[in-house]
Amino acid sequence: MKLSLIQGIATIIITLLGSGVFIVPALSATYSGWVALILWFVIALMILPVAFVFGKLGIMYPSAGRSATFVKEAFGKKAGFATKLLYLSIIPIGPPVVIITAASYLAGAFGGEYLIEFIFLASGIILILNLISLTVSSNINIAVVITIITIISVFFIVSLFQKQEINAQEIHLIKTLGIIFWCFVGIEAMSHISHEFKNENDFFKAVVIGIIVVAFMYMAVTFSLLVFNAYGNENKNLHSLVIVASHIMPYADKIMAVVAFIICIMALNLYVASLTRLSTTLNIGFKKALFIIMGIILTVSVLKFMFRFKIDLLITYSNGVSPAMIKKEV
Repeated sequence: MKLSLIQGIATIIITLLGSGVFIVPALSATYSGWVALILWFVIALMILPVAFVFGKLGIMYPSAGRSATFVKEAFGKKAGFATKLLYLSIIPIGPPVVIITAASYLAGAFGGEYLIEFIFLASGIILILNLISLTVSSNINIAVVITIITIISVFFIVSLFQKQEINAQEIHLIKTLGIIFWCFVGIEAMSHISHEFKNENDFFKAVVIGIIVVAFMYMAVTFSLLVFNAYGNENKNLHSLVIVASHIMPYADKIMAVVAFIICIMALNLYVASLTRLSTTLNIGFKKALFIIMGIILTVSVLKFMFRFKIDLLITYSNGVSPAMIKKEV
């Protein structure tokens, strides 16, 4: 079955929000305070032309090779092959951030001693989702997107009626822009599903609408975190929305933990699907590629806690930003 426009928009929103909505707004507030709101707006404006280009290219060159296909068409097979390897190199760095965030939310609400078990649970669910139809996952995405947009909207509205204190703090402009950009890098992963739409023009519409909605959601979350002071160190940053929710409704920690877990899972589901389909263009079977990718993600996620890598360090490596720019501030 082909994707409808609504399914496409939901898929793109859930992919770009993903784990980012639960960690990056808090990091941006930690690095730059209220100035982060302006920086979110700046990045959103900058990413729209990129979304426009990927939307058009996805229609012109529908392929499982996604961006690598575009590069091959422009610069030849060698450049296209190098691009595939570059995208696949992110497997041990970017996706573990999502797994760790999902598991951390559940562990924070139901017991930190089960953190490793939650990592295995998240990995198992993603593996199963990738073995079933993309259309089934897209239908789930619609319900998840409606839920998270409703929650973020409530947080934002409540925050508007709270006392807002603007305190002076050191601003790390480049660092903040780099960490915010990480939330939008998934836009290139969308190009591999351009041929999955019932109407090819719906892909372009879904990309642009999805970007606009996501930008507003990130700004709304950042505003709420600033108002409720739900940021500042790694523990706060990893549970920022739970802190905000605890000021608004009872049993917030468990409710937000489950919601966060589901959203992270659905976001990584599509990203893993994208990486798996990309791997198949290297003459690797779908199931074999899927199991290899999930094995790498699971291994790195567990090693993160053994060697105590910081979440923002993994995000920085994902962006290709020099790790020397990341200080021990979170």
